[in-house]
Amino acid sequence: MGEPVCPACPAGPAPTAAPTVPARTAARARQPNPGRILLTAGRVLLSWLAALPRRLGDQLFAMSDAEAYWRSWQSIRTHGGLARRYRDPRFDVLTGCPECEGAGSTAARPCAPCAGTGRHSPGELS
Repeated sequence: MGEPVCPACPAGPAPTAAPTVPARTAARARQPNPGRILLTAGRVLLSWLAALPRRLGDQLFAMSDAEAYWRSWQSIRTHGGLARRYRDPRFDVLTGCPECEGAGSTAARPCAPCAGTGRHSPGELS
């Protein structure tokens, strides 16, 4: 008589039931909050409107952006996406010529090391 009725059932007191939530509180939790809905809708509308210039610029400059990518240039969006600035990163390695100090000529003659450009890349000098 000391054995449990069901061998799979744990011995001990039965678990207590969870406290019940009053029906009024549960109904209030299910009702949508109009202020919160309007706030969310306003945020969605504003983010959509803010993205319009960027999407328009992406369509307008699609061919130029593709060429810049092909040439390994940097493409910088400006003015909210309605303008672009393209830049070749190879210009970063150019420095002023030390012979003519970037003027391109010395004593009214073109500078020989920089060929009259006033700049060179570090790999060009020997």
